[in-house]
Amino acid sequence: MTYTKTIVESALRAEVQLPLRKWLFFLLLCFPLAAFANAQLEQQIRSHISAEVQTFARQLGAKGPIKQELELTLPAGLDKQGRCSRLEISRSNNQKAPWGRVSYSLNCKDNNSWQSRATAKVRVWLPVVVANQAIQKNQVLTEAMLGTRLTELTQSKLSIELQPQALVGMQTKRRIQAGQVISRHLLEHKLLVEKGSHVLIRVQTQGFEASTKGVALENGQLGQRIKVQNLSSGTVLEADVVAEAIVQSIFK
Repeated sequence: MTYTKTIVESALRAEVQLPLRKWLFFLLLCFPLAAFANAQLEQQIRSHISAEVQTFARQLGAKGPIKQELELTLPAGLDKQGRCSRLEISRSNNQKAPWGRVSYSLNCKDNNSWQSRATAKVRVWLPVVVANQAIQKNQVLTEAMLGTRLTELTQSKLSIELQPQALVGMQTKRRIQAGQVISRHLLEHKLLVEKGSHVLIRVQTQGFEASTKGVALENGQLGQRIKVQNLSSGTVLEADVVAEAIVQSIFK
């Protein structure tokens, strides 16, 4: 009785295990190579796009981490092409920002060469300069007026600024609302000192400060260093523009 029971149990286990082994073998035979090749190809494309976004954002002046999202669409049947160790990825207009809806050309340089295309929807957010307060027309921007806010970029927002300091000293051409993104088309350069005009020269040296009258030998914006001439002594020196018709020079 014991011997017969053992034989029956072994047969039942064999019947249960055999279909499972066949099913696993079928999966390994049909799917892995195509699936792995397609996954590798997709990863190559995603890495390329991400690196391109990083490079373009750095050129705009971005610092720190860059937030991005990517939806990638590959053509049907691309998985049948197999793996590619030498894949070239390019787009027709590489001067254009790599976000929005972007089309890429795929060119495999292996012996089994092939060509295809991929489409990506790329979203990118960067901390851009915004107004901390309402700013009236013809006002000269100061650092206190400006801040940054994480904002999604579009092709129409390539004139945005990422560093508030770059806009300090510029003058508004129209009223800007609090929280509004500030781009250069809203601004113009403001000359606080014009060549040939009289200026007040402030001189600081070793805790001592004095003021004298002078004449500007160059145009100057806020923070810009220009040459001025002391009217009393005739001495020409370099000084920083600190306000309208006022320059400051520091001697150590």
